[in-house]
Amino acid sequence: MIYLYTQYPNGGKIEIHHLVDISASDFSNVFACCDYFAKQGKNTLITPRFGETIGNPEYEIIYASLKSTPYWGKCPDFCVDGHWYEYESFDLNKDLSNLHRRADTFSLVMKRGLKQSDRIILEDCGVSHSYVMRNIFNRVHFENQNISKVYFRTSSGLQLLYKK
Repeated sequence: MIYLYTQYPNGGKIEIHHLVDISASDFSNVFACCDYFAKQGKNTLITPRFGETIGNPEYEIIYASLKSTPYWGKCPDFCVDGHWYEYESFDLNKDLSNLHRRADTFSLVMKRGLKQSDRIILEDCGVSHSYVMRNIFNRVHFENQNISKVYFRTSSGLQLLYKK
C-alpha cells in the first residue's frame, strides 16, 4: 500500500510505501530529496529496503521496473517519475578535515551508490567540483560505469553536478 504524503499545486507529490521505516537514520534526508523533486512538479515514491529481495513478492511488485537491469535485487531509496535514485551519506563522526579523507569518502559513497542506481545523490563531503567531475569522467570513460546523474545534497538543497 502506498500513502500520499503531500501534493503540491503544480502536481508534484511525495508518496511513501507503507513498509518504509520512517525512523531510519536517512529517512529525513531521503524525504528532503523527494521534496526537492516534488516541488518541481515531479512524482516521487519513497520505497522500503528488503533483506531478501529475489523471490519476495512485495519486492517484485515495488521494484518491477528494475527487472532486466543490473539493479534487479537492489533497493534504491526512491523513484522520481519512473527513474530510480539512491541517496548516500557518510559517517558524520569521521574526521573529514583532511583533503585525502574527503576524497576517499567521496569515492566510497559513489561506489556504494552506483551499486543501487545510476542516478545518485551524495551528501556534500567538501570535495571540489573539479575533483567530482574528474572522478565521474574516469568512472564513465575508463571504467565503463553507467552514471546518468549525480547530485550533491547541500544545506540549500540539491545541486546537479553531472548529467549524462
